[in-house]
Amino acid sequence: MSAVSALGRRLRGDYEIDEWGHDPDLVDLLAPVVRPFMRVSVEGAAHVPSSGPAVLVANRRLGLVEPFVLLRGVRQATGRRARFLGVPDVAPVGPWLRRFGGTVNRPDELAALLRAGHLAALPLGPGLRKPLRAGALAPECIAPALAMDVPVVPAAIVGGELTGRWDVLLGPPVPRPTSRGPLALAELADNARSAVQALLDEAFPPRWPFS
Repeated sequence: MSAVSALGRRLRGDYEIDEWGHDPDLVDLLAPVVRPFMRVSVEGAAHVPSSGPAVLVANRRLGLVEPFVLLRGVRQATGRRARFLGVPDVAPVGPWLRRFGGTVNRPDELAALLRAGHLAALPLGPGLRKPLRAGALAPECIAPALAMDVPVVPAAIVGGELTGRWDVLLGPPVPRPTSRGPLALAELADNARSAVQALLDEAFPPRWPFS
C-alpha cells in the first residue's frame, strides 16, 4: 500500500524532499521493483530503538550494495527509515544517492541527522581482502554519537549480489566508554568495530587456524 500511496502523492505533486535530499516516496515506489532482487532477513530488530536517534555501525565490502540492504532490512523489520553515510560529495552521483537516503560521511552530517531524530547507518572501512572481517572505524566519525549520548547498534550484513539473499544481524547497543577525553572516542569506535566482528563471527564462525 505504501507504493500505491506514494504514487498517488506523486501524481498530485504532493510529496516532500527533506533538507538532505531524501525522497521517501521515490524509495517506496521502487521497493516493489527491487524486492525480488534484494531479499533481506533480519535478526535482532528489537535492538533498534523504536523512536529517537541512533547510530547503526555496519560492515561493508563493496561499499554500495550493503547500505541499501541495511536500510531495506531495518525498514521492513522495524518500520523505521534509516539514513546511510558515505555517499560521494560529487555530482551527479552524490545528489542521486541522497534521494535514496544517503549523506556525506562527515561528523557534522551525522550530528544533524541525530539532532533530527534519525537512524543513521555509519559504515566501517571496507574489508576487501577479508569480507568477513570488520574494517576500521575512524573515531572522529562517531564523535557525535558520543557527544549526544545516543545508542550505537552494531549491524552485520552478509549475503551475495548473485543470489539476491541477504541477512542482517543486529546486536545490542555497544558498551559506553569507561574512559574520558580522546580515549573515550577511541574506545567507543573500537567497541563498535568489535561488536560488528562478533556478529560476523556468529554468522560464520572462524575456522581456526585459517581465519
